[in-house]
Amino acid sequence: MIVTVSGEIGAGKSTVAKALSRALGLRYVSAGEIFREEARRRGLTLAALGRLAEQDPTIDRELDRMQVEAAQGGGVLIDSRLSGWLIDGDLRVWLRAALAVRAARVAARDGLSPEEALRELRAREECERRRYREFYQIDLTDLGRYHIVVDTAAWSAQEIVDALLPLTRRFQPERLGRPS
Repeated sequence: MIVTVSGEIGAGKSTVAKALSRALGLRYVSAGEIFREEARRRGLTLAALGRLAEQDPTIDRELDRMQVEAAQGGGVLIDSRLSGWLIDGDLRVWLRAALAVRAARVAARDGLSPEEALRELRAREECERRRYREFYQIDLTDLGRYHIVVDTAAWSAQEIVDALLPLTRRFQPERLGRPS
């Protein structure tokens, strides 16, 4: 089985994806953590690395190549803004929440003021929208690629995982033509 969990910044992708991968016994791959690690390695903020990626498409392309490679062979959950577009997952989930909810989560997670978190979130999202549109012709507002869209402000991460689990039962390896 290949599951992708994508969504807006601060929508709870990593929280839901980690819990869902554990519940399904799937290997967990986080493109966001890889991007954060690259920013730390370069001594940059996420926003600064995003701006650099606008000038140097190889940064995104390498990260995206790693996601696609990680999905080969299955048995994986990929947590990434673009995974639902780049990977033909058996289950593709998009998570969203209101901007104010996401900004509050980012502020708490990153130790920022709510105003600073909102500014950073808006700047990062606009930067990503430009890059993905230019590099891949992907419009992140087009959710037609996803099997399921969930508003994470309405339920806890565990409630979302509990709701998704029954939907994954139909993806038994034998039914997908993959070895178990």
